[in-house]
Amino acid sequence: MKILHIDIDSLRPDHMGAYGYEQDTTPHIDALVDDGVAFTSAYAANSPCMPSRAGTMSGRYGIHNGVATHGRQGRILNSPHMRDNERYDRSWWQLPELFFNNRVQTVGVSSFPRHPAPWFYHLWHEYYQPQEPAEEGAYFQTPEASEITDIALECLDENLPDDIYLYVQYWNPHTPYTRSKKEVAEFEDPPMPPYPTKSQIEDHLEWEKWRSAAQVDIKSRADLAEVLARYDAEIKHVDKHVGRLIEMLRQNEIYDETLVIVTADHGEEFGENGLYSEHGTVSEGTQRIPLIFKPPAGESTDFGFRNHLTTNVDLAPTIADYCGLEPPATWQGDSLRPIIAGDEIGWRDHIVVEHGLYTAQRAIRTDRWKLVKTYNAGMWGDVIDEIELYDMETDQWEQTDLSADHPEVIERLTADMAVWTEQHEGRQEDALKKAAREGPAGMKFVRDG
Repeated sequence: MKILHIDIDSLRPDHMGAYGYEQDTTPHIDALVDDGVAFTSAYAANSPCMPSRAGTMSGRYGIHNGVATHGRQGRILNSPHMRDNERYDRSWWQLPELFFNNRVQTVGVSSFPRHPAPWFYHLWHEYYQPQEPAEEGAYFQTPEASEITDIALECLDENLPDDIYLYVQYWNPHTPYTRSKKEVAEFEDPPMPPYPTKSQIEDHLEWEKWRSAAQVDIKSRADLAEVLARYDAEIKHVDKHVGRLIEMLRQNEIYDETLVIVTADHGEEFGENGLYSEHGTVSEGTQRIPLIFKPPAGESTDFGFRNHLTTNVDLAPTIADYCGLEPPATWQGDSLRPIIAGDEIGWRDHIVVEHGLYTAQRAIRTDRWKLVKTYNAGMWGDVIDEIELYDMETDQWEQTDLSADHPEVIERLTADMAVWTEQHEGRQEDALKKAAREGPAGMKFVRDG
């Protein structure tokens, strides 16, 4: 089987046509839903980039794999591979290793190696990290979507007759937003979210915090609209290049046989908790992600949308299931294949998600409620309370903390979170609590400048 796994950085599903957005940002990605299934309640189990991709590739939550944040705190994945090279212990294999050891070509094309994540780099038969010229590399390493796609197309062409797991990761639409004025003009009047309000933006202008309204020069709702237009233009740009990949599959008559996945490592905040064009808390803006599967033709598929609570940790077992491969024993996610097929199965009634950049937070999410527990609020200690509770049926923007009104809900969800922790934790210290104690990645940077 051929698998095309597309991972788009910082992509909010509520800025995609398939998820109801009124701008034409993602026509090529949207078309995949006609041939597959989109999950509307999919979340990054851990964010941001490093812990999210650790979860995707390891099939394990951060509390087990040990990666809860960026930088040196996330460089070691909890696995005997990292300790004594027991590489033949199948139970610890990551997703590409599962293919590698079943003689399926594995190819990664990504900007991700800017992070110190050796547990990611060693997985592949072939790995490509496009580099910008030195004079252009002023903001991390931000290879253009066009270059990522060019390399991915070459890899597809070289492996046309063979089974392949091709992982393609795009930096766009992560900041900085660099699209032309013409591209941005297409989205100059974006649909505006109800929040942040005018008065909230005025309050945020007074905050001396990282990525506050003052720091990113947002003084009004009109300024926010300009930022959203630039973000939407970045999404349209990456969608164009996703379209190039899909077109090659069609031209070579392998679209039908290919399992295509489109997802993101996390979303982006535009005013949530006073952060703009950033992912710094466990808000819905950060944690909720798109998740789209286009199964191979002939697979049982009930086309359309699913509202099951899912995380990116479910990706690896789902892909393995489609390939007829037994998941390694340590994987903690569940295959979504029966749900994609439309089968009626028992499913979880809650998920637990974590965030570890600038802050350290854990949240439990049900269809209705979201309980947020903050272990380190970073610069936002005067904004974020230790315990917060939101009714997601009536308050999807997380504006009204109901923790004082529903102690019984807090008690129940706290107990559920404790059970989840006991079921999923590894032998090492809770990585998120360790990050909270030491100071989550980015905190020293934003404090000291």
